Amino acid sequence: MERSYGPPSPPVRETLILLRDALLCEYRAEYLPAHRRSPRRSRRLRRIRAWSRDLSCLVARVDRVTQQTLLRIEQETGHAFRDPDGLVRLMLSHSARRFFGRLSAGALPAPARDLAMLESASDAQALAIIGDVTLQVKTPPGTHLEPQDLVALCDQWGLYEDRIGLPVGQHPLDEEKATLARAVLGLIYIEGGADALRAAVPLPVRNPVI
Repeated sequence: MERSYGPPSPPVRETLILLRDALLCEYRAEYLPAHRRSPRRSRRLRRIRAWSRDLSCLVARVDRVTQQTLLRIEQETGHAFRDPDGLVRLMLSHSARRFFGRLSAGALPAPARDLAMLESASDAQALAIIGDVTLQVKTPPGTHLEPQDLVALCDQWGLYEDRIGLPVGQHPLDEEKATLARAVLGLIYIEGGADALRAAVPLPVRNPVI
């Protein structure tokens, strides 16, 4: 499909529902009783059904992030996220992005730009770098976070379990967990500045200087 660019894309949940609706329209347009289908059409209809189920599952995962994970983080840090979609994009897993790539390759009658956005979303890594740097320069001297602190914070917030997609096993589990925790801290800093970050950091701090 041709890629297009312009104003910001709609929220991830809205995009997923638009894609699912487009698939359902395609399914209805191509549907024929089993005895009248060619093998190629049967394969196409099975693929569309599978994609629709996967999109419904992803919508449910997005709802879990916005209704549970986000509230959990807000309650513990005192930071109110300006836009839940920032956390949603951060929580998109590698497997979810690969799925959007398969949809794109299927040349579906769906918004090409939105598919491209979802396929290329990599907010977690970028925000993790921001979180790492700001933790070093924006928190009080002596405040130090060990990798195990970040893993514990990820577990406390349920980030790994609530990711949108399926675990892919590309990185050691603890490394992925630490990245997610750093990314959330990076997002908090971007939205709320140094004060919001300092309010969140004491949660996982080990052996602060007295």
